[in-house]
Amino acid sequence: MLDELDRLILQELNIDARRSHREIAQRLKISPTTVSHRVARLEKDGVIRGYVPLLDDELLGWDLTATIGIRISKGRVREVEERLARDLRAYAIYDVTGDFDALLIGRFRDRRDLDRFVKHALQDPHVERTNTQVVLNRVKEDRRVPVSVRSAGNP
Repeated sequence: MLDELDRLILQELNIDARRSHREIAQRLKISPTTVSHRVARLEKDGVIRGYVPLLDDELLGWDLTATIGIRISKGRVREVEERLARDLRAYAIYDVTGDFDALLIGRFRDRRDLDRFVKHALQDPHVERTNTQVVLNRVKEDRRVPVSVRSAGNP
């Protein structure tokens, strides 16, 4: 169970995961040892699963983002999702409700790269249909998980 101090430490790490435990301690007016112990526990408990830089996908050549709804043969959803997940272009794959069984969010170099990906997916005998939507503008995309005790709608 997370307490308020855990959440405050996580908020500081969410702002900049490269901050030292000493700097976080100074900002929260607690001891660096407390921060170190709390972070170690949060890592051990799986709340913190790792640290990654937030990279600019477009500057790295991933110019196109698309969402792909995928209808999959009954009983084969997990198998197909796991196969698609091995492709580095698959950013996220979700089981969803509605007309499709899975929703894939992918990053692609260009239209041709997206076209090759979709055609390859459709070659899978258990993929019945896809529906691709190209992202025109990114309004918000943030992998950081809110840790505030306030409701998500309130700043």
